[in-house]
Amino acid sequence: MPMKISHLSAADFRTSTWSGGTTTELFLYPENGSYAARDFRFRISSATVDLEESDFTVLPGVERYITPLEGSFVLTHPGASPAMLPPLAAPYRFWGDVPTHCVGEATDFNLMLKDCTGVMTLHRNTAPIRPGFNGFYAVENAVFSLGQQQFEMKKGDLLTIFSREESHLELGTSPTLTCWVQI
Repeated sequence: MPMKISHLSAADFRTSTWSGGTTTELFLYPENGSYAARDFRFRISSATVDLEESDFTVLPGVERYITPLEGSFVLTHPGASPAMLPPLAAPYRFWGDVPTHCVGEATDFNLMLKDCTGVMTLHRNTAPIRPGFNGFYAVENAVFSLGQQQFEMKKGDLLTIFSREESHLELGTSPTLTCWVQI
């Protein structure tokens, strides 16, 4: 079989607290890994930043991507210029080893990579499917189509596709936005 597809929704996710709000783990690989034990290769999550100012968890050896879905924030790292991130900004890449201070309240989408490479981007209307892991996060309600298969996605759902071949996913009939993760 060239593809393994899973449609994940709120009932499949785990929510916990962090010092600045809550985080919802949407997908962790390997599936028997543990974020708390830092035993994972990659993690996809969405978090709320509920405090006007907060500090992100330091994660040595973890490459991170983040974009605000709603609200905005400014991230600062020692010795670097501030990164201003408005809603649905191009994903910002940084290293978890570096202390990260956040000013602003938002709901965000995150990718964490440990001992692997990947990318997170935003797509409208269509998104590529590449060999390996592909994750498609519904920023809004939409119907995603892959050939004859259709997936009724609610805002916040995640469609995962492990593929051996290239293809593309249609994201709906109106300009629909998705966060795409490829590992």
